[in-house]
Amino acid sequence: MIKLLPLNLIHINAVPTFGQKKSDTNVTENTLERSPQKDTVELSAIKRKKISAKDLPSTKQLFEDYKTVLNENILGDELNYLLRPKVNAAGEAVFTPKQAKIITLATKKISFYKTVAKKLEKDGNEAVEPAIKQIKKVFGGEKEFGKYIKAREKNGQPVSKDAFSIYNKLIKEYKSEYIEGDVLNSFAKEYAKKTYKQLDKEEKELIRMYLEGGEMKLDARGYKALEESLKTTSKDYKKAVSWIKDLIGIRLVLPDNADMKKVEDYLTKAILHNDIKVTRVSNYHSNHIYPYISQNTAKLWQQSSPGMLLVNNSDVRKKNGYTTTQMNIEFEVKDKSGKVKTALGELQIRSEKLNYLGQIEHLIYDILAHKDISKGIPELQKYYDSTGIIDAVNEVFSDPVKENAYLEYEKTTYARIRNSETKNKHVYTQTDDYPLLADFGLGQYEVLSFESLDLIDKKANLIKKKYGQKH
Repeated sequence: MIKLLPLNLIHINAVPTFGQKKSDTNVTENTLERSPQKDTVELSAIKRKKISAKDLPSTKQLFEDYKTVLNENILGDELNYLLRPKVNAAGEAVFTPKQAKIITLATKKISFYKTVAKKLEKDGNEAVEPAIKQIKKVFGGEKEFGKYIKAREKNGQPVSKDAFSIYNKLIKEYKSEYIEGDVLNSFAKEYAKKTYKQLDKEEKELIRMYLEGGEMKLDARGYKALEESLKTTSKDYKKAVSWIKDLIGIRLVLPDNADMKKVEDYLTKAILHNDIKVTRVSNYHSNHIYPYISQNTAKLWQQSSPGMLLVNNSDVRKKNGYTTTQMNIEFEVKDKSGKVKTALGELQIRSEKLNYLGQIEHLIYDILAHKDISKGIPELQKYYDSTGIIDAVNEVFSDPVKENAYLEYEKTTYARIRNSETKNKHVYTQTDDYPLLADFGLGQYEVLSFESLDLIDKKANLIKKKYGQKH
């Protein structure tokens, strides 16, 4: 094998490009989408369905709200199919009363989550510096491991999670808990007698196809679950806050061969003396790759801290070998008025090498999540397009064989790095060489290698620095 060049020594213009991708039962009553002849009405007739007048938007507003619901994708592709307007006998695009109600409720929910996101960002920014001071003190201050503490930054200043990211997380968690729960379960149980989350990718895709083709409908139970999930109460605010466990994001980024026993001792002392309140510990790693904190130490913490959740290794085992210890912490900080508030934060422990690899590979998962990787910068989008990385990601991760091969490539790389960081040798990798994509039958996707991702990241940062201020 050829040894991987140090990431900081690879020339920035050597990014390989990837070529352009080639273009590629029983029906129950539907409470959202009935036939235009049977049930579709003009929006002016919605009042007769006992929908409050104050909640009744104009026809123009309803269509604008419909676009908002689609753009924000709060309901997911499956339910979006059911909200499509119908054409009545006069050839006009209209919504059923049920559709109108769901659209209106979803629009209000979107507004609610955006308001919550702004408030949480404000609260987080007030708490971030006191939280950093607490964590640095836990690790012995600037003279000890406290100097390795890093936090999110903007313009050189520590910041909390921003409102945009918070909002996206709220939408994701809402869909995961409610839409992918009772609502989509109504389809999954009809189709496969399983819950939606138990379905595999192919089964979920079939359900989308059936919905798009009008072959599956939302039953009364599913509609009621959807309607209830969109209503907003005081409990929804508390739920939203609980979802953002990394409002304050802090990392302990350790140098090579750091004394992990010392790290464990610092944390054990702080937890036993109630200097920090740890609510959850997750040792992300894969088979044959050592976590940063031993499970035995984490069990000791759990025994001394009632209520602390220690996640089973099997529940946080990553196929790609991603390795970090993640701890959820409740910080008690004072606001400007002196009032004590609780801010949820996350502490991650990892080495410099794994920290950097985790950062550069995140581009792949942002692409898969359909995030705006260009950050609104046309020059950056043009650059990403020129590398072919978007097509390469979509092609590899749409093929189970190629996807598994790529995950194995990642896992072997992570194992190689952890092997160099620990005294005990792993059985997973027996060589000091870094793996090549060609070793896993993916030579044509060199743009997805860690070397290439490193180059792309460096060039993207230069583009952001040059053009970001203008957009």
